[in-house]
Amino acid sequence: MKDTLKKLIVDGWEQDIQYIQRGIIPSELSLKKPSLVLVGPRRSGKSYTLHELRDTRLGARGQTRAFIYLNFEDERLAGVFKREQFDLVLEAYYELRTDKPLILLDEVQNIDGWDRFVRRLADSGYKVAVTGSNSNVLSRDIAEKLGGRFVEIKVYPLCFREFLEFKGMKPANEIIYSKERFRVKRFFEEYLHYGGFPEVALLLTPETKLKLLETYFNLVFYRDLTRKRMVENENAMRLIIKKLRESIGNMITPRAVYATLKAAGIGVGPNTVEKYITYLEEALDVFPCQPFSKSSFKHERRKRYFVDNGYLKLFEVKEDRGMLLENLVFTELLKLGEKIYYHTGKRECDFISRNLAIQVTDTLSEGNTKRELEGLIEAIDAYRLAGGIIITRDQEKEFTVGKGRTRKKITVVPAWKWCLETANKKKALLF
Repeated sequence: MKDTLKKLIVDGWEQDIQYIQRGIIPSELSLKKPSLVLVGPRRSGKSYTLHELRDTRLGARGQTRAFIYLNFEDERLAGVFKREQFDLVLEAYYELRTDKPLILLDEVQNIDGWDRFVRRLADSGYKVAVTGSNSNVLSRDIAEKLGGRFVEIKVYPLCFREFLEFKGMKPANEIIYSKERFRVKRFFEEYLHYGGFPEVALLLTPETKLKLLETYFNLVFYRDLTRKRMVENENAMRLIIKKLRESIGNMITPRAVYATLKAAGIGVGPNTVEKYITYLEEALDVFPCQPFSKSSFKHERRKRYFVDNGYLKLFEVKEDRGMLLENLVFTELLKLGEKIYYHTGKRECDFISRNLAIQVTDTLSEGNTKRELEGLIEAIDAYRLAGGIIITRDQEKEFTVGKGRTRKKITVVPAWKWCLETANKKKALLF
């Protein structure tokens, strides 16, 4: 095994990895001591983020080969490498070089006992970065397993700003006023329908995008769910995914999903349905959104969204654009690191985030304007929020509602413009 590790280490030195910089890891965390754990769904770019960390840190020090990169899904390690062989990693490196390495371990959760090894490395003064895609590297377990020694970094598919960069555009603040905005809007349509997985973004045709998205979905379904989680009833899981997809933007409980399966003649119990939904959330492909409430009963009344609009394309439903837009807004907020809730009372408001009430609708019309405004105002008043916005496909206007001290300004903004403005503000804060 030591010879295999040496070969893999040297392979890492000799590979010329091409990638587009995303700047997910702040430079201070790249250059200083804290070790990192990168968590996110499969194919979201965690491995490339490791390579970007390597180049940022070692390039600043002029030590281009002072690192170990191992991918534990490599067939030369998968199913062969054992927990008692972890010590051979450093032995193999130090028989090749003498300088202290940066240690990059990709999908290390595949090996039992990984957490004790990387914790020991961090305690010994090594800078370590590890990645994980499924329930073995859940956020709630990181502090317990790694003892507070690692900073957690979330890696999601591209936000719209990054998507434009992958398309060769530089989305500066002024782009929303320039002639380039028409090109931006065309790319937004692509992003809305096929999502932001990095490799999918670089493909040119809808057919190839869909084929790759289906490959990603099957990887999660068969490797992380069916095999690792031992999901016995694949038909039930597929129907659960379809039901969650059809219910985007609406509150849905596990019992309601169970009723759908029962009506379809699929014999699984309500506890199994709840367990399967939890598996989807732990695989980081479905995210819950709970109401802004202290009531534990209301917390069960969750909406659920998918991590990327590309997955929605695999399960299209009729009159779909409003669902696509709402899912996209949720994921953009998620990528900004925001806590996201929704409001339910006499009226509903799609999201509460960043001290704002947010409604999402494809088109603001005479038929829905009153409803959208009333939901916003109720949420603003209930939680004393700073303001409200309505995100639409391509409308832009302002409303002033109320009188005197109760007057409130409601901004209507196109989704593509909102995505760029919020991402640019976030980038300015971080860098």
